[in-house]
Amino acid sequence: MRIRHKKGLVRIFYTMTICDLKKGERATILRVETDELLKERLRMLNISTNRDVTVLKVSPFGKTFLLGAGSATVALRREIANAIRVFRA
Repeated sequence: MRIRHKKGLVRIFYTMTICDLKKGERATILRVETDELLKERLRMLNISTNRDVTVLKVSPFGKTFLLGAGSATVALRREIANAIRVFRA
């Protein structure tokens, strides 16, 4: 969404978590809000700031999420997916 501002057009991003995305949606990661050990592990799996992820599959009741991140395919539990802030690409 874009709005007018005195300095021109401004783009506003609505942030959400991975849990808010549906199957097939693509998003860009804003930040990962977990402890440093898990954050480093996710970074090794291409899940870090300013990376694009795609939701490939959501399990029944939304307990796990299968993500495509670069060349990696990663499954995340809901608790971890709630800690990753994204905006739709």
